[in-house]
Amino acid sequence: MLGFHFKRNKQASYKRQLITFFAISIFILATCTSVITAWQTSQLVKQSTMKTGFQLTNIFAQQSVLALLTDSKENLQVAIENILGFQSITGVAVFKPNGELLDSLSKDSNVNFYESFLFSLQSRRSINQLPIQLFKELDEMWLFAAPVNYMPDLDDMDTVEPEDTASSKQLMGYVLLEYNKKELHEVQYSIFINNMLISTLIAVILASLMSWWINRLTKPLIDLSHTMKLATNLKHYPRAKVAGAKEIHQIAEVFNLMMASLEEKNTELVNHRDTLESEVGMRTQQLIIARDTALTASRHKSEFLANISHELRTPLQAIIGYTDLVKEDLEIEGMEDQVNDLNKSIRSANNLLDLINNILDIAKIEAGRMDLYLKPVDMVKLVEETIDVVSPIAKANKNKFIVEQQNLDSTLMLDKQKLMQIFVNLLSNACKFTSNGTVTFTIKNNKKHLLFSVSDTGVGIAPDQINLIFDQFTQVDGSQTRRFEGTGLGMAITQNFCELMSGHIKVKSELGLGTKFSIKIPLN
Repeated sequence: MLGFHFKRNKQASYKRQLITFFAISIFILATCTSVITAWQTSQLVKQSTMKTGFQLTNIFAQQSVLALLTDSKENLQVAIENILGFQSITGVAVFKPNGELLDSLSKDSNVNFYESFLFSLQSRRSINQLPIQLFKELDEMWLFAAPVNYMPDLDDMDTVEPEDTASSKQLMGYVLLEYNKKELHEVQYSIFINNMLISTLIAVILASLMSWWINRLTKPLIDLSHTMKLATNLKHYPRAKVAGAKEIHQIAEVFNLMMASLEEKNTELVNHRDTLESEVGMRTQQLIIARDTALTASRHKSEFLANISHELRTPLQAIIGYTDLVKEDLEIEGMEDQVNDLNKSIRSANNLLDLINNILDIAKIEAGRMDLYLKPVDMVKLVEETIDVVSPIAKANKNKFIVEQQNLDSTLMLDKQKLMQIFVNLLSNACKFTSNGTVTFTIKNNKKHLLFSVSDTGVGIAPDQINLIFDQFTQVDGSQTRRFEGTGLGMAITQNFCELMSGHIKVKSELGLGTKFSIKIPLN
C-alpha cells in the first residue's frame, strides 16, 4: 500500500513523502498495538467473566441443596430469584439425580435451553463424578453445570481424612445456568474502540511532531532548491545560505563553490567569445575573398578550356581533312605504305579531336552552358550508328558484341548527340577493359523511361574504387604503368549528361568478373 502510494506520487515533494511514510508507519504500529492490546484485554475479561460464572454456578448449587432434599419447588424459588438477579444470568434449571427436571426459569423465550444438558444426563451411565464445568459455549451465551452434593455433619472434621469426606458426599442433583455474553461483548467492543481512539490520538500527535521536525529538517533543502532555481531562471550566480544539518551544510558549500567556478568560467567564455567573434569575422572575410578568387579562377579556367579547345579543334579538323585528300591521291597512285602511315596519323588526329571535344564538354558543363536539344530521334538508326562506331573497338580486343532490343519504340523525343555520346562512352569503355570476352548492350523503353544497360565480362572494379570512376581526369589505375589508356573524362561526361537529362546511372561490378552500368532516362 505504501509502495503504491509512492508510485502514484513520483512528483510529490521529498517532505511530503517522508511525512506520509512516517504517518502511515506510526498509524500501522499504533493500530497493531491497539488491536493486540484489545485482544489480550478481552481475553482477560473473558476469563474473569467465566470465573464469575463458575462461582455463581457453585453458589446456586449450594443454595439448591435444601430444595432437592425436600423435593420442593417452593424451597427453590428464593435461590432462583437470587441467581436471576444477576443481569447476565438469563436462565436456570435444577435436575434430580435421575435426570428429572425439578424446576427451571428463563428470562427470554428460550425455555428449552436445558434440553442438551438433560440429554447428556440421561445418556450418562454414571453421573456421580460430574464436576463444575462449562458445559456448552455459543456465540451468545455459556451453559455452566455443577452437581449438587449433600455432606452430612461429621463429629470432628479435623480428624476426618479427605478420602472419608469425599465418600461421605451424597449427590442430590444438578444445576444449570445460562450466562449471556452480551455484557462481555459490550465490554470487549468498548475496549477495542477506546484502544483505537487512543492509538489514533497518539498517531496524530506523533505525526504532528514528526511533521514539525521534518519541516525544520527540510527547510534548508527547500531554501537551497529555491537558490538553485533562481540561478537557473535569472542566469546569474547566487550563493546559497550555509545552514541546516551537516550533509545540507556540505551541499550548500559545494553549490557555492560550483557557482563561483561557473562564474569564473563564464567570464572566460565571454572573453573567448569576443575574441572568437573577431577571429571568425576575419576568417569569414578571408574565406569570402578565397571563394571569390576560386570562382573567378574556375570561370577563367572554363573559359580558357572552351577557347583553347575551340582554337585547337579548328586547325585539327583542317589537318584531318587535308590528310584525307592526300590519302585519296596516294591510294589512286597505289602507294600502300604511305596510305597506312596516313591512316595512323588520321586515327591519332581523331583521338586528339575526341579528347579536345571531351575537354570542351567538361568546360561547358562547369560553366553551366551545356543545354539540351530535344527532337524526335530514330532509335533504330541511332543503335545502328552506335554499333558501327563500337564494333571496330570490340573486334580489336577479340570481344563478342551482343545487342538486345526489347520493346523499343522507333521514335523518341531525346537529345540525340548526348545520348549517342553516352552509348559510345559506355560501350567503348566496356570493350577497352574486356579481352576475349562478351559485351552486351540492352535497350528498351516504356511509357515513362528509356532503359538501357551495358555489361561486360572484363576486369571489373573493386568496391572501394567504384565512386572514383565518375571523377574528372581519374582512372581506377592511375599509375604510370597502367594497362589501359585514357584521360578519365568519359565517365564524368556520361554522368553529367545523365543528370542533365534528369536520369540516373547505377554501377554493379565485381573484381575479375565484370561490370554492369544501368541507366534510366525519363521521356517527358
